[in-house]
Amino acid sequence: MKRTDDLQFMLSGTAILIAWILLICLGALAKPESLYGSDTPAIGLPLPVEPGFKPRSGAYYYKIDFNSVNVGTACIAINRENDLYKVHVQAQTIGMVDRVYSMRYQGDSLMETDPLSPMKSKMQQEVKSTEKITTISFQENGTIKATEKKTKNGGQAKYDVRQVQPERFTLDPFSASYLVRALDWKPGVEKVFAVYTGKNQYELRLRCDSRVTVEIAGEKRDAWVIVPKVANLDPIKRAQASKKKPASMKIYVSADDLKDVLKIDASHTMGTFRVLLDRFDPADNQGKSVVAQAKGVATQGEDAASSERN
Repeated sequence: MKRTDDLQFMLSGTAILIAWILLICLGALAKPESLYGSDTPAIGLPLPVEPGFKPRSGAYYYKIDFNSVNVGTACIAINRENDLYKVHVQAQTIGMVDRVYSMRYQGDSLMETDPLSPMKSKMQQEVKSTEKITTISFQENGTIKATEKKTKNGGQAKYDVRQVQPERFTLDPFSASYLVRALDWKPGVEKVFAVYTGKNQYELRLRCDSRVTVEIAGEKRDAWVIVPKVANLDPIKRAQASKKKPASMKIYVSADDLKDVLKIDASHTMGTFRVLLDRFDPADNQGKSVVAQAKGVATQGEDAASSERN
């Protein structure tokens, strides 16, 4: 039973990480609420990003392994329309894991990039027989409104509406993941900011530990090693979380102009998770959006997983 609980913890955490760290958080982390510059953050001031950074339009495909066994897949699609970015994230369990702990996750986000400003995001998660849909809207007056819809076993939906008026510049998980890639990393550099997930607010510290060479899809690439630390901004929840052993994690971001998320390693009590970049498909020239492509591929993957279960 203990092993199953740990596996569930790591799976759910990985999906969250993909959502906002990979474009998500990119999750075994958490999700933050405000944005600062360093150890002594300036309230309300966004972090400076590299002005030349523009993520490629296309779809990133990732494999998710647990103790060297493939347990899931993920796809992150990015599409630019004028000054807006659309991001679509899809993740799911596969194989034997899918039989004991079926999980589906997808999210969509719309954000402005100059300056970085989230507009709206939607996250949908299905774990076994429970479905949860969270929508986050950023109002012009600075208020952030979140609506959560939860359904279990196809029964009547329960709704929860929340509003926050943050005193600091606040991001959602998706725009936070964009920020991670847009920052100027060097060994020793630490960035501190926070994110609102629709329910909780977290402070996230990202420290660049070193520069290494990793092999991805047969190609050697230089990468920054980013070590994250997360703390709930609610003192009571932070005290409760301190009693549990956190996952040890490293994020590998390519040390080039592309700044791709190449790999994520997360270790917990019962084993190690690895999220590994499998391939990148650039946006095609036939007019089909990369978001539509990603959803189509994800649907094919889900059908394959369903066939395997049968």
